[in-house]
Amino acid sequence: MKSKILLILIIFFIFVSSCARFSASDAYLYIPELYHKSGVEAYDNGNIKAALHLAKAACDNYSYDDCNLLGKLYLEGRYLDKDYNKAASYFNKGCIGKNGYSCLYMGDMYNTGFGVRQSDKKRDEYYKQAFDIFFQECNDNISQGCRGLGESYLLGYLEDPYEEGANYLKKACDKKDDKSCLILADYYFYKADNKSEAFTYYNAACTNHNSQGCMKLLNMYNRDKSKNIKETSPILSKADKMCKSGASNLCFYLGDMYRNYSRISKINSEKSFDYIRYSCEFNHPYGCKVLGDMYSTGFGVEENDGSAKSYYYKACQLGFSAACNNQ
Repeated sequence: MKSKILLILIIFFIFVSSCARFSASDAYLYIPELYHKSGVEAYDNGNIKAALHLAKAACDNYSYDDCNLLGKLYLEGRYLDKDYNKAASYFNKGCIGKNGYSCLYMGDMYNTGFGVRQSDKKRDEYYKQAFDIFFQECNDNISQGCRGLGESYLLGYLEDPYEEGANYLKKACDKKDDKSCLILADYYFYKADNKSEAFTYYNAACTNHNSQGCMKLLNMYNRDKSKNIKETSPILSKADKMCKSGASNLCFYLGDMYRNYSRISKINSEKSFDYIRYSCEFNHPYGCKVLGDMYSTGFGVEENDGSAKSYYYKACQLGFSAACNNQ
């Protein structure tokens, strides 16, 4: 009997300890790790806090894609304080690890003199490293290399920027590289003014589980009256599954879509609330702020000032500074 009581007490202690872990102020760092394998994946799905946490650990363990992501974040200064020296350090580590994008960024930094002493010689050396890596990877049927070549052509690093670049991106997209499909779709939509091809490649990106591809595909259905909106059902189903798998940016998009009337969505406050709640659970900063607004106004949920303030607090903690004034 005593052993049974002891076992129950141990189980209870483990349960309480696990609850305490997720009630701590930094609990939001842990939950997204259940949904994302790397900082890059978390970043692509809009989970910025998780991306930062995962990328730093992964880069330390020689995941050079994550080192490249950290370099970009320090270079851009959107989610981390801008620091050119740290950006150069992470890009250099990524380039040493044969990440072609990191080499490309290092070339750019030597071209501008940001974080390093300006040097045309160093710039050209890093650019050559980048292109050599991309060519080798593409020849080895690694889609990221083909994507890198395609972008290099489209951005003007290499001659004949359009036709050749599109060909490499098509090759990568055919290998189910979702980012290549998205880049190609954006090229056709914004640069080549070819909406038919844009639609094809946004559809390919979405099919290959790219959340931005699904969002832009749904946007095209909303804008283009020639599109049959009955065809959106499988896309919405896919978007729903991707959202519930941790794509916070897609959750927010769907929630926002149901807050407004469109060709493919009538206003539905309950659906809107559910998707916005998912986005906040997966640490979308603006999603948490909007969730606070919903509780504050009673949109899709019973009005509750206490809940509103708690979600404003989370949004603030996740970096959405405007929500800090609503606590």
